[in-house]
Amino acid sequence: MYMNCNCGQIMKVELRSLIYLRKVRISHVPVYACQDCSAYELVPSIKPDLVCYIHSLGEVDSRMNVSFADTYEPAAVLREVLSLSLDSVQEIQKQCNIAFDDRINMLLDLYRVAKIKGDSVWIAEIQTRLRKLTAFMKIQKEYLEYCMN
Repeated sequence: MYMNCNCGQIMKVELRSLIYLRKVRISHVPVYACQDCSAYELVPSIKPDLVCYIHSLGEVDSRMNVSFADTYEPAAVLREVLSLSLDSVQEIQKQCNIAFDDRINMLLDLYRVAKIKGDSVWIAEIQTRLRKLTAFMKIQKEYLEYCMN
């Protein structure tokens, strides 16, 4: 959940709010943020999903507040973990790993039930959710390994 900043410090994943078209506040968007220089950037793996989410909002006529965590599984898991009062980087990393593993296991259980029921729509939805979680976890592990080198 960390990567190096251009200033030399480590950036950590946070959930921030983004403003779209000066009308839509999208909360719970995972970004890398540097506590030292205040730089931030979107977590690269979420960009395509965020773009799709923005397009799904359609034409925006009035102000609205939405949560990216309502449609993007990794953001929902991060929201749960970051709401805990954790003191150290190691605790946060440990809880993230546990939370992502728990969510994947829950989805695998649901997948089994959907398969038994023969519900192809539900199966496809669960597969999409699993793909997003595993892709997010893979990217985070790669960045963590990169930062440790």
